[in-house]
Amino acid sequence: MLPSNLLRVKISGGKIRPLYAALDSDHVALGQSLNDVYREGVGRKKGELIDRLKGVENHGPDFKLVRGLSALLERRCVFEADSAGINPMEARRAVFREASRSRASSTEEREKVLREVSTRLGVPAEVLERALFSDVDDELILRRFEPLDSQTLLKRYNLSLMQTLLFKALRVEFSASGNWKNIFREVKWLGLIYSVERQAAGSAGDKATQGGQSRFVVSLDGPLSLFKMTERYGTAMARLLPRIIAADSWSINAEILARSRGGKVYSFEVDGEEVKELVADVRIEGSLPAKRSSAGLYDSTTEANFARAFLSFGTGWTLRREPEPLIAGTHVMIPDFAFDKDGMRVYLEVVGFWTPEYLERKVAKLSLVSGVDMIIAADERLACSRLKRLGEKTIVIYYDGEVPIKPIIEHLREREVSVVSEQVERIRSEGGGARGLSLRGDTISIDELAEQRGVSAAAMKIALQGFVPEGYVKVGDHLFVSRSKLGEIDGRLEGAEMLSEALEIIEASGVKQEGGKVLEALGYTSVWDGLEMDKVKISKKETPIASPASATPGSHTDTP
Repeated sequence: MLPSNLLRVKISGGKIRPLYAALDSDHVALGQSLNDVYREGVGRKKGELIDRLKGVENHGPDFKLVRGLSALLERRCVFEADSAGINPMEARRAVFREASRSRASSTEEREKVLREVSTRLGVPAEVLERALFSDVDDELILRRFEPLDSQTLLKRYNLSLMQTLLFKALRVEFSASGNWKNIFREVKWLGLIYSVERQAAGSAGDKATQGGQSRFVVSLDGPLSLFKMTERYGTAMARLLPRIIAADSWSINAEILARSRGGKVYSFEVDGEEVKELVADVRIEGSLPAKRSSAGLYDSTTEANFARAFLSFGTGWTLRREPEPLIAGTHVMIPDFAFDKDGMRVYLEVVGFWTPEYLERKVAKLSLVSGVDMIIAADERLACSRLKRLGEKTIVIYYDGEVPIKPIIEHLREREVSVVSEQVERIRSEGGGARGLSLRGDTISIDELAEQRGVSAAAMKIALQGFVPEGYVKVGDHLFVSRSKLGEIDGRLEGAEMLSEALEIIEASGVKQEGGKVLEALGYTSVWDGLEMDKVKISKKETPIASPASATPGSHTDTP
């Protein structure tokens, strides 16, 4: 954070927002000038440094901006007293004691006092004199400075403005897309008081929702809403901010108390899109990186080894690390993994080496979210019978060393079969079954039909077995094409000799997938001359497999 007297804000219509530093050429030049002052000040007294900074301040756009940027750069400095190994405080005490005893009042008497004390301390008088006030702030020597490029300096300044403003918060509400585990780890570590709720995707003002995902809103009691430890709590609130902005998308809504304006409360609203360039990829010392490296993706080698082994099996399930939070009563739980496939989701929580007390709390949390499909992989050295009573959809797998892959894959397959069966039954029982589907257009994708119904493609394929819409031909496993479109394509293919040319014609006709199956349906075969794709020719059989002219409308026509 910055000192509160350096906070720059704009207040209008009951809202308050920081006056961010733009990343334009003027501000970049200002950052460079300040870096130069510190760089050239190495080996000089701090007082001289301050005089030079005042010169920049007098010519700068805003003295608060210059002082704020300077405050950030000063934190990258190392100042030392030029005391030649003498303790300045002890040296002053010895000199003042000697001067008081001899009642020195003239320059000559002063020099005599310095000589006597320096002799007693075994150092030259000029060294003693230089060391006497070397620990005073203006007399400190700048020994080392780590420059910061102007763009990064300005971004850190903008983030510091937000942190300083949140220090004055009565209440903070935020949402984020991803990075939840880091966020809540920090929330708990900092001792912040929070509550969390799930909102439906597409809620009003929902800028942090993407891809139809649920939105999780976290409310924090602000530092000024508490009766004690205000400064400590406010600092903790500010320290959380880098974790929030490390998410792919985020938004913050806070109530800010302005004591300088008679205790009025203003609204502060900001989201990642608004300040995307102003704080993007900023790194703060002592904070987690904005983006974790792949090496640091997992909390343990057990999790890393499991992920690597599972992905090698090619199950068709997508493995997600640290999925969206689960609300467990008044707490939040973020499982280690989620397996996703065709709208199905199964969670995996790896319970490693915990104290018995922590394991008890973990069990209590899991029992509150027993309605979800969950796999618990527990270290068998911590085998706990209570884990078996977490609900119908929760299974427990014990491991010693490595999380076993086989029982997890078996559970996923069982779950897939069960869900697909339920979805097939739902398709067949709703709206007249397959014949009640609203089918339009020259091409009908089974995958798109499944998405519209909110079911898996596998379930839709089973539900449509033995059924082809009137006026269509089934092409491959995933597509229905109208007979009129097939006739149009058949006409365009006259004279085409090469497979590559034929596939381009089919795609240009509006059929973007299953091009090879369209050719088969029209009676074409591929003639290979070697292994090079661009030399493959096509040849038409005398009797097409699915001739648009001869096939019976509404019949079930499957291509081999």
